[in-house]
Amino acid sequence: MDDADARAAALDRLRHEMAWPPFHQVLRPRALEADPGKGVVVIGLAYDDALRRSPDDKAYHGGVIASLIDLAGHAAVAVKIGRTAPTIDLRIDYLRPAAGSDLTATATLIKAGRSVARVDIDITDDQGRQIAIGRGTYSTL
Repeated sequence: MDDADARAAALDRLRHEMAWPPFHQVLRPRALEADPGKGVVVIGLAYDDALRRSPDDKAYHGGVIASLIDLAGHAAVAVKIGRTAPTIDLRIDYLRPAAGSDLTATATLIKAGRSVARVDIDITDDQGRQIAIGRGTYSTL
């Protein structure tokens, strides 16, 4: 399989990962890119008023950003190993509020071992500002 075929297959896998869990029907993440060779996936999240932290504030609830970080990290591992990868640990740094903007999660696989994988995740808004960063550890067993 050449590189283009591998990326196409990985994007198909990523689309499956985004569509399969019922919880994702609430968030509606979009698979944008997948490169299994580099261990990178990109996921978009469209702004929705239902994801706000309060009725009078357009900023996202922190749990939405945490969920995006977790599902992007999981997806980076899943497209690499070809199956689900349960979360072992998740760490998040919220850097600034994200208000009324679409978000993009870029997850980069650091290492995928026999039992554990580690991923760094970067969240940006539609103006390219960094909103949050995360690091996830996932089971590859």
